[in-house]
Amino acid sequence: MRTARTTLTALTLIAALGSIAQADTIRATSGFGPAHVLATDIYPEINARLKEFTGDAWDLSDTPSGLVAPQEMSAGLRDGVTEMGTLLLPYFPADYPNAALPSELSFLGSSNAVVSAAVTEYVATCPECQAEFARNGQVYLGTDVTPVYNLLTVRPIRSAADVRGMRIRTGAPLYAAFVEKLGGVAVQMPSSELFESLSQRVIDGTFSGDHEIIANRLGDVVKYVTEVNEGVFNGSTSGAVSATLWTRLDPETRSALARATQYGISKGLGAFMRDAAKAREVAGVEFIPMDDTLRSAKEAFNADYLANVASTLQARGVKDAQAKVDRYRALVEKWEKLITPDMTTEAMGQLRYDEIFAKLDTATYGNP
Repeated sequence: MRTARTTLTALTLIAALGSIAQADTIRATSGFGPAHVLATDIYPEINARLKEFTGDAWDLSDTPSGLVAPQEMSAGLRDGVTEMGTLLLPYFPADYPNAALPSELSFLGSSNAVVSAAVTEYVATCPECQAEFARNGQVYLGTDVTPVYNLLTVRPIRSAADVRGMRIRTGAPLYAAFVEKLGGVAVQMPSSELFESLSQRVIDGTFSGDHEIIANRLGDVVKYVTEVNEGVFNGSTSGAVSATLWTRLDPETRSALARATQYGISKGLGAFMRDAAKAREVAGVEFIPMDDTLRSAKEAFNADYLANVASTLQARGVKDAQAKVDRYRALVEKWEKLITPDMTTEAMGQLRYDEIFAKLDTATYGNP
């Protein structure tokens, strides 16, 4: 009898411990490979903070690549193939004309930290943007932003004339327009395809942040970086969540996930800059300062683009485009004052949460 009772007690204890230890897991797809900042820093930090903020009731498991390709991410989130992922808005211009508005102004802002916070606040508080995510079965929780964009190429670009005829991968319409203005050919493809495309000379280069040399191991194929410093890429929604998941979460867990995402993105912003610095240490890659012809071409292009951006957006279906452009520019100015160069990941993550998502009602935010 004592043996049976002891066995029953042990089994009960094991069952209880198993119940206590088991967490609900969010299935995530960072989407750009295991060496990318999304997989090395952003999503691991979201996981750690989500566990912290929910008392280990929830965690996150990331599949860095293979589950959902970047160009399939919108459908993957909508259909529940993955529950959280990185959604590149410029890949889906017809679906997110309002949410992608900041991508047309990516040369504004002094740092990726400032731009990321400004874009996140803009989209999270933009009714038309929220409607676009809802129509696609998704909820928006934040945007990560790269270091400044340069021309990473297989042959040198030392002047504006050198771009003529070159096939350059671009990730957003603004960069495509700049390449074409210089006489190059803009090619769209995910950054995960860069190594193969460069090594096989399908393309001659990419308009990217220097961090791509580390993230996609481009040191063997990229031999030159021309420092045009043409803004940042701000169309990456690493905080894209399936509406199916969102409806399962109570308001407290929603807040915890939103807060954890701000911490994860904040850590990633610093990691992007870390990898950009590492790229300068890669043997065999020459960094070329921008010459006067490139500088003049860039300044003229940016001035013209900014003067016409409202009309461009209006043609894509964005109503009151100039007012929205002005609102985004005001948010950039706001965050220029709030973010300091020495701000820690924790301080930045909490500031982003306090200024944006803590002011929203998570019981209703993201609901269809």
